[in-house]
Amino acid sequence: MVRLIFIFLFIVIYFLTFVSSSAFGGSFTNPNHRTKTINENDTITFWNNFETGDLSGWKQTADWEVSATEKISGEHSLKHSSKAINGNSSIFRTIRSDLNNFDIQWSFQLKNGNWDPSSSNRFWFYLSADTIQTDLINGWAVGVNISGSSDLLELWRILKGKADSLIIQSDLDWNASTQAVITAKRTTRGNWTLIYQKLGEVKSKMFFGKDPANSTFKNIGLYFNYTPSRAGQLWMDDISVIQLASEPFIQKLTLVNSHLATINFNKPINPGSFRSENFKLTDENNRIIPIIQAIPTKNSVQSIDISFGKVEGNELSLSVSGISDLTGKTMNPDTRSFSYSFSPEVGSILINEILFNPFTGGVDFVEMVNVSEHSLPVHRLLLATRNDTLALKQTYPVTTEKRYLKPSEFLVCTKDPMMIASQYITSNPASFCTMKSFPTFSDDAGIVVLLNDSLEVLDEFSYSAKMHSSFLADEEGVSLERISLEKPTSNPGNWASAATSVGFATPGLPNSQAESETEIQDEITPEPKEFSPNGDGYNDQLSIKFKLSKPGYIANVRIFDAVGRQVKFLVKNQSLAQEGSWLWNGFNDSGKRLNLGVYIILVEVFDRDGNAKTFKKTCIITDRLD
Repeated sequence: MVRLIFIFLFIVIYFLTFVSSSAFGGSFTNPNHRTKTINENDTITFWNNFETGDLSGWKQTADWEVSATEKISGEHSLKHSSKAINGNSSIFRTIRSDLNNFDIQWSFQLKNGNWDPSSSNRFWFYLSADTIQTDLINGWAVGVNISGSSDLLELWRILKGKADSLIIQSDLDWNASTQAVITAKRTTRGNWTLIYQKLGEVKSKMFFGKDPANSTFKNIGLYFNYTPSRAGQLWMDDISVIQLASEPFIQKLTLVNSHLATINFNKPINPGSFRSENFKLTDENNRIIPIIQAIPTKNSVQSIDISFGKVEGNELSLSVSGISDLTGKTMNPDTRSFSYSFSPEVGSILINEILFNPFTGGVDFVEMVNVSEHSLPVHRLLLATRNDTLALKQTYPVTTEKRYLKPSEFLVCTKDPMMIASQYITSNPASFCTMKSFPTFSDDAGIVVLLNDSLEVLDEFSYSAKMHSSFLADEEGVSLERISLEKPTSNPGNWASAATSVGFATPGLPNSQAESETEIQDEITPEPKEFSPNGDGYNDQLSIKFKLSKPGYIANVRIFDAVGRQVKFLVKNQSLAQEGSWLWNGFNDSGKRLNLGVYIILVEVFDRDGNAKTFKKTCIITDRLD
């Protein structure tokens, strides 16, 4: 019985050896070559040690032979024919492999005769070639003097038959009678490894490179450029191409919403390897963002949904490790950076102020405000106007530089921020954004259109000079401000002229005409109540502060002496913000300093509907005693 089992096993081994030899174009039985060992998930795509003594399956074999002369290993090696005269010889074998889903490893032995490589005597092995026409090949090659200028062993990308990009340069200076085992490996991510071991040396040397390019893998082949004296002086043996199970890696990271990201892998992954500790999320200031959970994406076997907590930054980094595929192969640790921003949506950012009729020599500006809960990418915004048929025209990007607008922040778009800052009061220069090209807005009427980079209209305002206050003597240099962020942009009643008391515009600052969310009682407060306009630098002026229940009032402020005579018309028909102040230096309308004593301040305010309010306050002009 034992003997029968032994005979049966021998038959099975012989059958498998025969099938493998037929499938891989050569024999595995070479006693002089060490056994090839691969993992159960790897596949030998090609193997040839030329021990069969022929070149069956190879193409363009006229200048090549299987020879026992100065063989590399075993009884035979592939050898260039000494009958070749001079020029170029190549030999190819059709091999197909999947570069997208598998790592590929090539291995071969190569030696030359007693001559040093040069630009006229050079050789390389095509790891991958999409055709066998050498002047048209796209792929990769390992060899010597591929570019015609280096005797070092190198790995190049080949484009249309020419050396295009150097991926790896080793330190092997190939010279006369060199023999080496060469191994190259490419991962699906485009990471390359080149290893060589020279005959007689115990240790091998390893070099690394990266080339994310891809190419069609149809052929492998050997190329020899030679002079007559070098013909027949090149050998090759033990060629193998192995398709390796690739490690899992991240193909894509997608930010789904403010608390969820999805990671797509290149292959199905093991749900048992999902743990929160496999993930670390940080922002640009290295603040850690808590990972809430990691679960498989619904209806997918190769993606994970990562939910996370509150984010304060704009640029995030997600580090991932410990994730394995269904075979147990674990990914190399990887970190992916991404912007924590969302394409602006309708209602997330609003037009808040526009200056369309600037002072002479000035420039227009459009102010926006972020009313969403997230930072918005300014570089994904566009500003435009419309023509007579209401079609979009002059559509220009707000900026080409990466920039974000935080919630409640203002963005002032203009061609010349310095000009705006010189003509108006502003304490927020960081809000300004210089646009290379700016839409043309008419001084009489026009349309401001705000879009995202998908050309979706986010907000739109049809303005007119008639929307300005009728109390303005001149509309030039006065902006229109939005009153309420809750009311529609298209509502003409939601816009008003910027208050005179703030300088006719508020670029980068809260609007002077904006409605307050909290109820305010009307207040007029002189400070200090006693002031001494004597030029000594102490209490030389009276500040008359006002705080009103709503913006848009028109004010008149007059000063009277103790017997009721008007001595100063301080403010005349001035449009007001909701809060502000006036200054009085203690002089009358003729420019003379008034006498010491009690004075009456009369403040009259009225709105566009004719509603009026009057306030009466007192102050005292004093002086120091000598």
